[in-house]
Amino acid sequence: MLNAQCLNTMLTRTSIRRFKPTPIPDEVVMRILEAGTRAPTAGGGEQWFFMVIVDEELRRSIHKLLRRAHEIYARETLLEPYPEDSVVKWMKRIDEGMYYAPLYIAAYLDLRKRMHKDEYFQYERVLAIQSLSAALQNMIISAWFLGVGSVWLGVPLLLKEEFDKTLNPPQDCELQAVMAFGYPSEEPRLRKRRGIDEVVIFKRGQELHRA
Repeated sequence: MLNAQCLNTMLTRTSIRRFKPTPIPDEVVMRILEAGTRAPTAGGGEQWFFMVIVDEELRRSIHKLLRRAHEIYARETLLEPYPEDSVVKWMKRIDEGMYYAPLYIAAYLDLRKRMHKDEYFQYERVLAIQSLSAALQNMIISAWFLGVGSVWLGVPLLLKEEFDKTLNPPQDCELQAVMAFGYPSEEPRLRKRRGIDEVVIFKRGQELHRA
């Protein structure tokens, strides 16, 4: 059943960080993008913009920036920074090809068309980010259903200006994530998640019931 396939796709999806060099066919890329644009969008605003990068030179530039961004993340942003030997090993894995993908999709917040009054700008911005996040989730799930792995990369936000110089997005579009897509060259491994009973409370009547 299609519904069972959809649920299984969600439950088996995991982030992939090493990809085969095999290009993703254009028709598959278009299916992924179409799925993204069918995501729920606050107020029907569709305040998102995507840049699809398949050019080899650009992909190598993005990969170099991803290395720098991961190093900043590991060394500077965390309350408990990674041990130096772990950072060195991580950088070595990136140099060996981790996160280098045949397809990147850079996701931007696009508020060139406003829907709310200026005093509600932050409210509008948050709703637009939520809508964009839903679009990226749709892309991830549809890609996995089609046999394509992905990883959602937030570290580019640590080097927004550098990414913008490289990608030259439309004016007033703000980078929110870079998605790497490709056919997995590593065995997918599901990571353990917190149990439903840890993160969910049901409200039934006047009492609270944990899952």
